[in-house]
Amino acid sequence: MAGPEAPEAGWKAFTENIVGGGRLELDPAGLEQCIKLCQEHADHMKLLGGRARRELRATDLGLGEKDIESAKQLARKFDEKAIGGDDIEFANTAVGLFLAHETYASDMKSMFEAVLASYREQDAATAARLGSVGVQL
Repeated sequence: MAGPEAPEAGWKAFTENIVGGGRLELDPAGLEQCIKLCQEHADHMKLLGGRARRELRATDLGLGEKDIESAKQLARKFDEKAIGGDDIEFANTAVGLFLAHETYASDMKSMFEAVLASYREQDAATAARLGSVGVQL
């Protein structure tokens, strides 16, 4: 997807705002929810990938693929589109798509976990510094 509504456009604007001196507000509970949702999405995509491997196999479509060479080739194409094969790149298969979504969700989860850990570390350091000068939080 391209254009101003693309997901990457939102991340680019977010990053430019932060790097450009914008104000960042962070809600730890919101990040924890994002982490949970990313894990749930990754788990769901993993299950769908497994189902695609098992259920989308096109080995016996009843097109005459046992007797007719063109029907056999068509069944092979359907099978390759579902799970991969010689003529179709893995990324262009159902299994590949689910794996890509699982990987993306896992990467997002890791990013949110790193942000949350850094936030908590910085928050603790700031509280310690303020406490050392006698400020009550």
